[in-house]
Amino acid sequence: MLAAYPHRRILVILLSCMLLLFWLEQAAVNAYWRQTFHAPSLLERLDALSPWREGGSLGGGLRRHSEALQQQVGGWDRRMIDSLNACCLKPRPAPAAKVAAPKPQASAGAAAAVKAVDSRLLLEEGLPVLLAGDSMMQGVALHLLPPLFRQHQVKAIDISKQSTGLTYPDFFNWPATVERQLAANPKAQLLVMFIGANDTWDMVNGNHYIRFASPDWEQRYRERIRSILASANKRKVKVLWLGLPNMSRDKMNDGVHYLNRLYREEVAAGGGRFISTREALGSQDDSFNKFMTLPDQGEVAVRAADGVHFTRQGQLLLARRVLAELRFE
Repeated sequence: MLAAYPHRRILVILLSCMLLLFWLEQAAVNAYWRQTFHAPSLLERLDALSPWREGGSLGGGLRRHSEALQQQVGGWDRRMIDSLNACCLKPRPAPAAKVAAPKPQASAGAAAAVKAVDSRLLLEEGLPVLLAGDSMMQGVALHLLPPLFRQHQVKAIDISKQSTGLTYPDFFNWPATVERQLAANPKAQLLVMFIGANDTWDMVNGNHYIRFASPDWEQRYRERIRSILASANKRKVKVLWLGLPNMSRDKMNDGVHYLNRLYREEVAAGGGRFISTREALGSQDDSFNKFMTLPDQGEVAVRAADGVHFTRQGQLLLARRVLAELRFE
């Protein structure tokens, strides 16, 4: 019967594949639904059925095996590259030492004073940095990669991912991702975090929600910030954490100011550096502004129409704000 109607056969195959995908990836679908719509998905009603739960367990096992295989292949790649570099690349001869003329004592003292007041993060030429966060970081990263590589031979590894945050680790687990990426990039010297636009919501805990900014919510959120900082500290990686800018919607704006307080406190306690972004976008208070005046361009739009993201000019301003915190030797 189906052979006589090939389009029906194709439709049956497509529907069967879709059902199989939902059966195996139900956890990912549920997490995405909660992250996006902040409500339980329709698939969660099927959790009472044992055959449905079996699919979730099977999908989770396949996902874990896939991640383990990716890590193993990544390890092979790194070892192969290191072996080829050791075999084929000859180290550059050390430059001949130059005998410097003695400088006057006053000049040496002045140079030491200038170096002492330079509070920028000291990084080494040629060593990579990690750029992590949500879609806000994705836009800023585009304008950080070229100058870092062109001016300092620093490879910026962009691991940012849109629609993510620290509130829904079942959808995307940033502490685990940072730990994994730092382990995979042992020469990384700096982690730049820019996150939180998707976090002004209640958390999910089993079958109930934890209200945003409640004591339980705050404890869990702080623990996730600390976990990221701990991963960096364990490997002596510096952390530069960007604060959230003002938002156009009042409720969200209040939420990001609350999150900024958590970031500022935890990053300071963890030995990292927190920097505000609102001044770079022309704000001097807690109010949102879409435009700012630049000396060489006049009035320009720095924020996108959604009141959350940035125009290209806004992304450039934030990238320059990050670069202004760094110095290289």
